[in-house]
Amino acid sequence: MRMVWARINDKFVLILLFLAAAVNAAAPDIQVVYPKRFDPIGAADSTFILGSVTPGSSLTINGERVEVHPDGGFIAFLPLTPGNFLFKLLAVNDADSARLNWPVVAPLPRRSFAYDSLRLVDLTGISQSALLAAGDRLVVECQGTPGCAAYFSIPGYADSIPMAELLPRLQPYWGETVFGVGAVPESLKIRGYYQGFLNIGDKRLQDSSRIYYHLQPPGIQNIIDYLKVTRADLIDYDCLKLLRFDEYKTIDSSDFHVWINSEIYPRMVEFVDSVQIMRVGPRKGYLSIFQPEGVTALAVGAQDDWIKLSLSQTQVGWVKRESVKFMSSGYPPNISYLKAVRTMSSPDHLTVELPLERKHPFRVEEEDAQTISIFLYGVISDTDWIRYDFNDKDLSLVTWKQVEPELYQLKLHFGRPFWGYDAFYEGSTLRWRIEKMPENIKSLKEKIVIIDPGHSPDPGAIGPTGLTEAEANLNIALALRKELAKKGAVAVMTRDDMSPLPLYDRPEIARTNDADLFISIHNNALPDGVNPFENNGVSTYYYHPHSIALARAIQEELVKRLDLPDHGLYHGNLAVNRPTQYPSVLVECAFIILPDQEALLKTKRFQKKVAMAVRKGVEQFLKESGRYR
Repeated sequence: MRMVWARINDKFVLILLFLAAAVNAAAPDIQVVYPKRFDPIGAADSTFILGSVTPGSSLTINGERVEVHPDGGFIAFLPLTPGNFLFKLLAVNDADSARLNWPVVAPLPRRSFAYDSLRLVDLTGISQSALLAAGDRLVVECQGTPGCAAYFSIPGYADSIPMAELLPRLQPYWGETVFGVGAVPESLKIRGYYQGFLNIGDKRLQDSSRIYYHLQPPGIQNIIDYLKVTRADLIDYDCLKLLRFDEYKTIDSSDFHVWINSEIYPRMVEFVDSVQIMRVGPRKGYLSIFQPEGVTALAVGAQDDWIKLSLSQTQVGWVKRESVKFMSSGYPPNISYLKAVRTMSSPDHLTVELPLERKHPFRVEEEDAQTISIFLYGVISDTDWIRYDFNDKDLSLVTWKQVEPELYQLKLHFGRPFWGYDAFYEGSTLRWRIEKMPENIKSLKEKIVIIDPGHSPDPGAIGPTGLTEAEANLNIALALRKELAKKGAVAVMTRDDMSPLPLYDRPEIARTNDADLFISIHNNALPDGVNPFENNGVSTYYYHPHSIALARAIQEELVKRLDLPDHGLYHGNLAVNRPTQYPSVLVECAFIILPDQEALLKTKRFQKKVAMAVRKGVEQFLKESGRYR
């Protein structure tokens, strides 16, 4: 009986070994992580593709051999052509091969129009509307047949306004990556861009109007002369004969309308968001952040869903329409006369009290680590008194200046660096709170450090074998918590597992816990068209000047200890770095899209190395700050 069972058992083992060998001999599996199938690619000449194959397999994509990491991950940076494009992947192992076709869409490049007919396309009308007032400038643009005469008109307001043909433009993505700066072929430059402008005066346009563009050939000899100068090698005289010189092309701006000196504006608006942001233009850079609810300003125009604010005689700001409400017609612009300024000191902060009559927009500007100003729009100086808290040893001097008739500047000069700041209204009194350097600054002991593992619920970037950035960030953050705790710091995690946490809840956790420092942990990827083999490594981001010293110290330690390229120190407009109350940085520890760096991120050893480097950077920052004690 035992002998029979032994034979059966041997056969069972052989069957298992046979099945295992069959599995190992199967065709390789191919997985593409990025880009997704049929995704539009944000580059027209080259881009990267990443994913994984069964470990031990070789891989080619579009005939080019691609290096495969021992764990199966791969990334390739390959040329592509505009339009519907196909990545053809072939994986081979000892037993078999597998193929995968991966379709994507690359943008078609814009071309110059031919000279044999009149063509005209509006380029201004990417916006839906513009409400203009006296003193504004309207700039319009169109693309048409090169070498022609162009002008535009606004029926009922202005007629026959000349437009100039601009210098040929480089194609987006075409040329620089493939050919290098200065080696872009003439054939890739776009001709026929026309631009014109109109300074708006006091005349009113009774109703809205479209803009009309007009294009007319200047005559055959002018065309020939133009071509001899610009493209002598491409003159096609037979083609020119087809061009009718009595032609005249006119188009309108379709859905784009203009209103000029409308009766709707000027009108006062009130901010309804609790932390409103003012920009320098619609969808453009930030002018001032965290404007409190209840601030009022004069609206003088609009573009699409953006409202234009007149802040002073020379400065304007833009806010989203949904973030303000219009006040009653006839409500006058804000004016406050600032009579006195007072400072009040406590162990951890200094409060500057500015009694105003209304809630005015403001902007804070850091000149250096020991000098900071606040600009108040709509405020006029009547400042006869500045009262210092004599017990405060940090503040050296307070000065003021009337920069413009309705723009007031208050400047604070400190004997050592300030730590952060906040500004808020209590009634119509503006309280500007300056955070002082923490006690026992040279030590991490008892410092409250917020550790923010970026992402979740969104996965963030994804590595070739499927490691998500949210997971990698958490592992490093947990290691950093241990490193900081060893030095006596109070390490507070914004999340300590994969539970979802909204982006804007993270700074609120820092505020609630009275943070001394804020560190957000991330791992990097790249936009389409950027070569990942030449652009990777560690990088650190800050937003406010009082955070750059912390960013520098951490970046220096990361570069020193991780044996990865220095990808740079950045000013970055990132949500977790915008709060002003404390130094805040965002760290990109590695490039998760690169197979070798993704593999490092999976190891406890690398996670600890990153954590130690960040901790060392924080300690160096605190030590340097201690020089001012």
